[in-house]
Amino acid sequence: MEKLDMSLYVQSGEGANGCSYDMIGNPDVMVKLYNEGYDTSTIFTELEVAEKVFILGVPSPEPGQIVTDGKRIGIRFRRITGKRSFSRMSADEPGRVDEFSREFARYYKGLHSTECPEGLFPDAKEQFLHLLDADRLFTTEQKKVIGDFIRNVPDCTTALHGDMHMGNVISTLKPGAPLDSPHNVYFIDLGYFARGCPLFDMGMLNNICLYADDEFRYHDFHIHADIARKFWDGFVDEYFFGTDKLGEKWFGKGVDAAAVEKALEPFYAVKMLLVEYNLGGVLPPGAKEDIDRIFGF
Repeated sequence: MEKLDMSLYVQSGEGANGCSYDMIGNPDVMVKLYNEGYDTSTIFTELEVAEKVFILGVPSPEPGQIVTDGKRIGIRFRRITGKRSFSRMSADEPGRVDEFSREFARYYKGLHSTECPEGLFPDAKEQFLHLLDADRLFTTEQKKVIGDFIRNVPDCTTALHGDMHMGNVISTLKPGAPLDSPHNVYFIDLGYFARGCPLFDMGMLNNICLYADDEFRYHDFHIHADIARKFWDGFVDEYFFGTDKLGEKWFGKGVDAAAVEKALEPFYAVKMLLVEYNLGGVLPPGAKEDIDRIFGF
């Protein structure tokens, strides 16, 4: 495992699991270093998944090798210069949130129409059922209700990001430039990439936009509740009510935005199983009450 000389790097970003660094004087190299103590096997898994996603043709930074600074372990990637996440874009240019959320939706419709060979990535249903089985917050009866919902979600063979939110998609669009200007969009943080029903991907975006604590939302995504709400509304309108009418496909003819939002609530609740697992068996404030209400507990 290569040891980095960190004097050659400058920090370029920070997230819940670690920090990213750009190599000084080399526009093609960046590294993502995970926090000390982060599960090493998870890092190796993320590299393996990133390689598969890149080969599949999903727009994503080309992965390199496992590296360390002596304390932290991470992954080298080909650097995307001039990048901003969709959350940063929305914070920097709040008057354009509707534009950005619609482009975000269009790229996700592309991802969700990408066929995945069986066995290449984990099955989303199996992932959530495994998390449910290990859960300690819900009774046996409650687990049955949640499990029945997961099992009844339509089977699909398409790609899922697994951690879909506006911080995990980056763009090279220059500040102030119109969307028809030349630029590229990439999916990042691919450790939960999976195969299954696209609706499973809606859970984390739903959480960030509509349910998350505003202090956490601002710290991690740079936006407050009003901008998050606008992003959600634009996303739903473009994704579910665009020319391909995905709202009718999933929820029936005549469905409106409010009904789509209501129908997606259980996917937020199911996504909280992963959040709970990552937080060591606890849920964010208010999430347990949300889940109880959504499933009628």
